[in-house]
Amino acid sequence: MSLLRHALLGATMLTSASLFIAPARAQQAAAAEQQTVSLNIPAQDLGAALNEFGRQAGISIAFPVEVVSRRTSPALRGRYTRTEAARRLVSGTGLRVTESAPGSLVLVQGAQTSGTTQTDSPAEAPTEEVVVNGFREGLAEAREVERKADNLVNVLSADDVGKLPDTNIAEALRRLPSVYLIRDQGEGRYVSIRGADPILNNVTMNGQTIAVSDTDGESGRAAPLDVLSSSALSRVEINKVTLPYMDGQSIGGTVNIVTPTGFDYKDTYLNVAAEAGYNDLGKDNRIFAGNVAFAHKFFNDTLAVFASGEYWFKQYTSQIYTTSSPQTAAGFPTDYYFPTSVVLAQSIGEKHRYGGSVNVEYRPDEATRAWLRYYFTQYDDDRTRPQITIRGLQGRAVPAPAVRRPILNPTSLTEFGYAGYRAQMENRVEVQQRPVHQLVLGGEKRFGSAWTVQANLNYTTAKELNPYQRYFESITDTLGALPSESPAITFAFDERGIARPTGFNTALGNGLTFLDPGFNRVFRLRGVTSTVIEETWTGNLDVTWDGELGGHELQLRAGGKFILRDKSVDDSDYRYQFTGPVTTLAGFDGLYLNFADGRGEPYEPIPGLSLIAPNRAGYEAFFAAHPEYFTYDAVSAAANSMENDYRLDENIYAGYAMLDFHVTPSFSVIAGARVEHTDSDIFAQGFVASVTSNPGIPAGRSRLGEVPFKTSDIIDISRRHSYTNVLPALVARWDIGKNWLLRGSVTTNIGRPDYTDIAPISTVVVSESYDAANDVVNLNASVEIGNPDLQPYKGLNFDASLDYYFPNKSGSVSIGGFYKRIDNAVYSIVNEFRDHEFQGVTYDSYVEETVANADPGHIKGIEISVQKDFVELPAPFDGFGVYANAAFIDSEVEIDIPGRPNGRVPFFNQADRIYNAQLYYERGGFAGRVAYSYQGPATGSAFGANPDLDNYRAARETVDAQLSYTFAGDLKISLTGSNLTAPANVNYRNHDKFFISSSEIFGREFRLSVSKRF
Repeated sequence: MSLLRHALLGATMLTSASLFIAPARAQQAAAAEQQTVSLNIPAQDLGAALNEFGRQAGISIAFPVEVVSRRTSPALRGRYTRTEAARRLVSGTGLRVTESAPGSLVLVQGAQTSGTTQTDSPAEAPTEEVVVNGFREGLAEAREVERKADNLVNVLSADDVGKLPDTNIAEALRRLPSVYLIRDQGEGRYVSIRGADPILNNVTMNGQTIAVSDTDGESGRAAPLDVLSSSALSRVEINKVTLPYMDGQSIGGTVNIVTPTGFDYKDTYLNVAAEAGYNDLGKDNRIFAGNVAFAHKFFNDTLAVFASGEYWFKQYTSQIYTTSSPQTAAGFPTDYYFPTSVVLAQSIGEKHRYGGSVNVEYRPDEATRAWLRYYFTQYDDDRTRPQITIRGLQGRAVPAPAVRRPILNPTSLTEFGYAGYRAQMENRVEVQQRPVHQLVLGGEKRFGSAWTVQANLNYTTAKELNPYQRYFESITDTLGALPSESPAITFAFDERGIARPTGFNTALGNGLTFLDPGFNRVFRLRGVTSTVIEETWTGNLDVTWDGELGGHELQLRAGGKFILRDKSVDDSDYRYQFTGPVTTLAGFDGLYLNFADGRGEPYEPIPGLSLIAPNRAGYEAFFAAHPEYFTYDAVSAAANSMENDYRLDENIYAGYAMLDFHVTPSFSVIAGARVEHTDSDIFAQGFVASVTSNPGIPAGRSRLGEVPFKTSDIIDISRRHSYTNVLPALVARWDIGKNWLLRGSVTTNIGRPDYTDIAPISTVVVSESYDAANDVVNLNASVEIGNPDLQPYKGLNFDASLDYYFPNKSGSVSIGGFYKRIDNAVYSIVNEFRDHEFQGVTYDSYVEETVANADPGHIKGIEISVQKDFVELPAPFDGFGVYANAAFIDSEVEIDIPGRPNGRVPFFNQADRIYNAQLYYERGGFAGRVAYSYQGPATGSAFGANPDLDNYRAARETVDAQLSYTFAGDLKISLTGSNLTAPANVNYRNHDKFFISSSEIFGREFRLSVSKRF
């Protein structure tokens, strides 16, 4: 670690510690005159504002109702002594503030003497619990947080997250407006916010950066939210408009996970919960979970501890169908495609997630806070994936003028065959482990009524470990059919667009098919181990001043932050090619298994014929018994060992300044700017796939001697890149009367390029050619390489929203719109250069396949949200309520792909329409909910030259439900059903939705849970 890093860490640690180690007596003496409380009271009816003030300040307050009636209070936000706050609220009414007893204020009529000072009671204000026992209360709490926020934020309360039919944070977030869920193995993993790719989101815990554990080192900055537990949380926020004190990396938004503190509970708190369930696809797929949460205050309620622990276990099965290499066929429409490769697979596994959190907070007085927070979670996935790939082959060669059969032999738009086929089977068995840690030391200190200083030092690390990943493979080819013979295999599309085998010409497969063990030949045993590590230090210091300017409230805030991130991917690959005598899966005991073995589900593309695949145990036994039959493939192992490897040192230094000015009591403006400087050092390797000589080169004229590497060499490639971004923001808020809130903003933010895009991992091919006409020998190179010089995405965002809150606090209605101008989106490109230098050599022809920044694009949308408790209805119908939202999103960016007729495409993972609706009922101890979710089609992850072949995720609808009853003594029993309609995850080609490029089905889940609060 550099000297600068040591200095930053040390300075932040000293600052954090200094905030709370001052002598307690001195702190209490200073606070005796100027104890303040944090208030956030919107402009409203004065009587309601005074009652809200009493609640937030933890005091009793008495006032003459007739004096305050028909008066409107100013908005009051910031830290004030209780007396000063009361004075501001009643300014101009003729009321005078007096203290009748410690913790009590009385407002009486009479002239108020300027310069009068009051001392606040040192008695501690009672706290309000964050525990929410019902969904309706959870919505009310979330609504209140959203209303008080200066920026546009969507909130899920503790009940929304921990007690929905949702097992992780990603699943729960999909119920908020403009959130698109991306699933993996039937469970939500990533979220796209407002049409922006997951890599453009930021994820924090209690406002502090948390490391992300990505997938196979390839998901980069996208945070897999299934790793993070949804138990023992206070709330989850999506900040759709970011303020200058927030990280700039947030074009989509910032997901902030808020954990409880012991001060959130009035008394000692203990909650224990257990859950059991099953998934109905596969055999005996069980679900178990348990968690415990505890809170207690010590030492006269100055020290509070919150601790939680969780264990979650799930077995699962899914069945998978994919196609690739689509082609057209003679005699059929030129835009109608048939697959030339079909994959049938099944995933059988079990997931474990366990972890815990501890939050220790110290509050010796109202002016001082200090905290130590630790969070740990580990997500393990052990799975087996048997798979069969059926790849079409041409017919056998025939003498001219006859023409050999092509690969595709369609007889109609729904029936086709392959002249021959290759059956490539594998069984992938792997163990993934994803631990995430975070440790935060922080403190906050108020100096008088105006100044507040806060500092945090944060260490967080995430890993993805693959200690065991093996591929057991077989490959066998049939003969290709002659023009006079029937195709080796025929398919028919079913009603879903899935190609199913319908017949075989077994004469081309020695009387057998790929469904027979004796057909499939042992090919290879391959293994991979992988270690992905992200280690991050962050530190921040924030200073706030609360005061007035010309009689108007003013808050000034400034601060700085550093993020020191080390990221690395290290893969090791080994491959043993089978070079012994021909051996089929029937040739050694235990070499194959049926898809239906164990917890698998029978996979019968042809009724009555179940699929088979290589068996791990049999292959390992065969390898141990006959090691002489296998030859180590050193070249391929080396190439695959480094194809994903890189190391990144990324240092980010940021500073900001902002003001919050109340132009009127009900209208405020936040203005400011953030500056972020990013330094990146990136280290990767290139694999020299070939350095090929040309026999046509005249003797003695070869130029390969200029090339400092040879075939199979590995070359080190490192790059350094830095950039600075200035991110201004302007946010306005107008509380219109008691029930309306209007917000508007113009903000800027960035999205740093993904790690895999900027890592200069490369594959190099070098050749030479001879130009006889000019008697010139040309040196040529073709390189696939990342681009460390990519500029960050830049977002210029316009937001406006109007909220209406029902007078009886029974709900709200919101409508908003947004427009994002996105510069520097990243896309794939092929560059061709003349006389180009690479690794010290100048090539006459240099072809580079890489990624580049695109021209400006945009994302725009409208969000509508309604939440209403039907309290006006007569009992028992007053227990009903509804929460619904809809988002309509559109995007466009222009990319330059050679051969593509139209470069205007939508952003990745952007759905045009997203709908959510929940109907709920709560009365007495009974509660029930039905949740519906719709996600429209969304683009995949790449575009090619042919728009017909663009990949889209199909629209998806899901229904979940939950019933619960809470008995006396806080004993609650819940029954939850998830994915009740069991829709498949389907991808299709752009031109024809009937052409399924992939489909995966999962079962429905049913869970019974019991919780008890003590």
